[in-house]
Amino acid sequence: MRRFANRKTSTEKEPDGFTLVETMVVLLIMGIVAAFAVPNTITGIANMRLRGTASDFSGFLQRARVAAVQGNKTYTILFGLPTGNGAYVDLNGNGQFDSGEPMVQFGGNANKVAAPAGASGKPSNLDASGGPLGWTATSGNISFNSRGFPCSGSPCATNVNFIFYFSDTRYNGSGWAAVSVTAAGHPKTWLWNGSSWIN
Repeated sequence: MRRFANRKTSTEKEPDGFTLVETMVVLLIMGIVAAFAVPNTITGIANMRLRGTASDFSGFLQRARVAAVQGNKTYTILFGLPTGNGAYVDLNGNGQFDSGEPMVQFGGNANKVAAPAGASGKPSNLDASGGPLGWTATSGNISFNSRGFPCSGSPCATNVNFIFYFSDTRYNGSGWAAVSVTAAGHPKTWLWNGSSWIN
């Protein structure tokens, strides 16, 4: 009896698909790419949210400024809302948030914080010597007088510059943003990129 080897004819095809080794190589490459891309994506999203908080506050300052001019009054912006982090215009001057007062709530876990002063890996102040602003800021709550200029204290007659800092917590530390307001009442948003302030 003669035996024939199992030979494939020209009409038979190799089975379609990938081998286990090919699949493992592709998964390994995808894992390496993800290891680099995911942290950058997470940081990018966190920076967008933090910059959004600063932009929202900047717009809120402009609305308060317009309201002060239209009402021919001095309005002060205070921080801290009963429902979370945010700011409000103290229309009646009682030092607390009342229903109907204009407000802005900060998104995510962003908070208004003290000036970083470059300590413990934090960024330098925007108004530090050699900083990007070239002027010194006033600390405290900002008010807008009836002419729309930022001022502080009472009777709120002297126009001054302000800076407000915002920070959040994230997987690799914290992010920083700021809003500067010139004595003429013009706000500008800033973001710390890890080595310098950019706007």
